[in-house]
This record gives sequence, C-alpha cells and structure tokens, in this order.
Amino acid sequence: MDIRSHLLLALLLLKIHEVSVQSITVEAVLGDSVILACSSIRYEQDVFWRHNNSKSVYDIIDGGENFHDQDPGFRGRVKGFPSEFTKGNYSIKLSDVKPTDRGTYTCQIPDSSPLHVELKIKERRILEPKPNARNSGVMRRAGGVSLLPLVYVLLCSFAV
Repeated sequence: MDIRSHLLLALLLLKIHEVSVQSITVEAVLGDSVILACSSIRYEQDVFWRHNNSKSVYDIIDGGENFHDQDPGFRGRVKGFPSEFTKGNYSIKLSDVKPTDRGTYTCQIPDSSPLHVELKIKERRILEPKPNARNSGVMRRAGGVSLLPLVYVLLCSFAV
C-alpha cells in the first residue's frame, strides 16, 4: 500500500468514528436534573441546542448565552457552563425533568456534524415499606382494620 492509500484509509476510519459517536442516549428520572453533553475539539462562537428539531433549548451566540428565542417550556430550567466554552464544552443541565422533555436533543455547531442526545424518562420508583420486628411482617392499610381476628374467629368456629 502506498502513502496515499494509508491516508485515505485513515481519513475513512476517522469519518466512521465521527459518525458513530454522534448519537448518545441518556436516562433521567422525573423531577431530577440531567446533563446533556456536547463538546468540540476547539472553541466555537455559536452553538445551538434544539429539542425534536424544533424547540429552541439553549443558544450560544458570539461566545455568550442567548435566551432570546428559548422555548417557554425550558425557561429557568436550562443552564449552560459559560466558563467551559473556551475549553470546547457546550453541555447543558436540564433541571426538573418533565415527561414532555423526552425526545431527541440536537447540539448543532456550524460546519460540524450535529450531536444527537436521546433523552429517556424514567418514573420515580416508590419503595414499599419493609416489614420490621414490631409488626412481624403483618402489614395493615392506613386507617383500615386488621382481618386477623376475624380469620381467627372463623377458623375456631369451623374447628368446633
């Protein structure tokens, strides 16, 4: 193989690698916060975050945050990290995750391939109370009546 073939192969592998890492999936719990990651190898003046290719989530214009076109559903819930922009970090933090936040977020840097972040939402799990030594595993409904005495009376009446 000559040098041109090696260079072509290297560029092809880089392009395949670039495409393969342009889509990630993130999970969040309702009501919690989640970081949606986006970075570049260089400092970018303009970066645009969109939800489902339509809603404006967060914009960086001329190196600064710009909330002018932000969708009302994201106001007050999206935070960037301006001190990280010069390092190529354009990640955002989405707070108070809602069911409507589910979907695809796109981080678009001009003259670069967009990064797609798929946000999946999980319901908050409610843990069931564990039996303790005081109730010996017998659980009662709040405000309800225990059926144990009734079962005991019925069993005794059949035994006679």
